Amino acid sequence: MQPPPLWLEAVMSVLEVRDLTIRFGGLTAIDGLNLAVNEWEIVGLMGPNGAGKTTAFNCITGFYKANNGNVIYRGEDVTDLAPHRKAALGIGRTFQNVGMVKSETVLENLLTAQHLKAGYGALTGLTGAGVVRQREKDLAAHADAILELLGLTAFRHRPLGSLSYGTLKLLELGCALATDPDLLLLDEPSSGMGPEEAHELGDRLLALRQELGVTMLLIEHHVPLVAAVCDYVYVLNFGRLLAEGDPDYVRTHPEVVAAYLGGEAPEALAETQKESV
Repeated sequence: MQPPPLWLEAVMSVLEVRDLTIRFGGLTAIDGLNLAVNEWEIVGLMGPNGAGKTTAFNCITGFYKANNGNVIYRGEDVTDLAPHRKAALGIGRTFQNVGMVKSETVLENLLTAQHLKAGYGALTGLTGAGVVRQREKDLAAHADAILELLGLTAFRHRPLGSLSYGTLKLLELGCALATDPDLLLLDEPSSGMGPEEAHELGDRLLALRQELGVTMLLIEHHVPLVAAVCDYVYVLNFGRLLAEGDPDYVRTHPEVVAAYLGGEAPEALAETQKESV
């Protein structure tokens, strides 16, 4: 496997996954996974359907309990913490299937996403005290800033049921950003998007890293998007790490081509053969 760039050795790891293993009955879904995401990196996690990518996310974020291994966040073992506690530490996440409140508007969903930051309890909220009204204004302003950043301002008062799937995926990214994450895990963020939308998403992810300093780990099938934004890529196959390296190395790796790239295999194999000459 290709080693990581030397300059990354001096950069602090935000996330480390060490020997992560999870079994469901007799099926080993993740088998000894090791990966690292360093400060300000965008790291890709690729693999064919059923490779274990979302299962790995669920273990990292606490929705599943692994049989073995550790999840280290900024040097602290957070393996056994519940999802809400990991979120409070700064680990944000989107899901493969959109999980927002379909009956509410775009703005209402962004406000709901900020509930951990409200700063007041249910009783105080019912009284409608001045501090509550001011806090609600602050949360709405934060939501508007996210909408502007993602180019979704025009949808502010639109109900989710009227939006395209691609727009919903972008809004889900906004809801994750509303929690002010330090580490953002994105599960197929370009799902439902055309090539042009996926390209725009890539530009937005790079802008988020530049403007907000967010570190990201993303599951993604769209190879051009991975190549455009990722500093480093891991590839899973049948729950085991198949390859890792920079995007150019991974996309032309013969085993990755055979396991995953499918229709792009002839082109990738040709590139591999040229490099070996």
